[in-house]
Amino acid sequence: MKTTINKLTAAAIFAFILLAGNVRAEGNDATASSLENITETSLQMENWMTDENIWNVTATTTFADETEAQLEMENWMTNDSTWDVKAQLSETETGLQIERWMVNEKIWNI
Repeated sequence: MKTTINKLTAAAIFAFILLAGNVRAEGNDATASSLENITETSLQMENWMTDENIWNVTATTTFADETEAQLEMENWMTNDSTWDVKAQLSETETGLQIERWMVNEKIWNI
C-alpha cells in the first residue's frame, strides 16, 4: 500500500513538471496595467500654508503646562482588611474521590 502511494505521488509530481514546463505564456503589451497609468494632480497652495499667524511662533505664544492632581492616601489603601488575603478566602474544597471509570480494567487495557 505504501509503495503504491509513493508511486502515484511520484507520477503526479512528474506529470505536473511536464505540464508546467510546456506552458508558453506570452504577454500582450497592448493593454497596460492600471498601475502604470497613475497621474498625480498638481499641488495647490492654500491660505493656511502661508499664514504668518500659524507659523510665526514667538515668545508671545503661551502654552499651558499640563498638571496632575496631587496624590492622596485613601481609606482602602491603609485598611488592614483590604490586604489580609487569608481572611478573604473562605472556600473549602472537597476531597478527591475515586470513581468506577478510574479503576475499570476495560478502559485501561486497550
